[in-house]
Amino acid sequence: MAKTAVLYFEGKPEELVLLEIQSTVLMEDGSSLVGEEIGLLEVKGSAVTLTMGPRCLHGKLQDLKAPLVLMERTGQEESLDGDPDRKAMFLAARGVVRKKAIFSQRPHLSVS
Repeated sequence: MAKTAVLYFEGKPEELVLLEIQSTVLMEDGSSLVGEEIGLLEVKGSAVTLTMGPRCLHGKLQDLKAPLVLMERTGQEESLDGDPDRKAMFLAARGVVRKKAIFSQRPHLSVS
């Protein structure tokens, strides 16, 4: 059965940056990355730096060819156009991605 998605933004969408990392990112204790802060992203012009504790990644910021929308399923549905056989799924729009940060090198260790 086909479904239709209804997408709404509440207010102005948050601007997000896609991270393209050429390595594996793991939490030290092996826990999931979901909802965790992985570091501090600093942008200076087209140069970007991702600092994760004593490790630092340097990369470049690039515009995406087409923007992306980060969406989350809400679990809510309703009949489409009053037809109970056609359901519309509600999605929450979390933000728009127009740029990506590309990190192609290994992290550098910063010693204080």
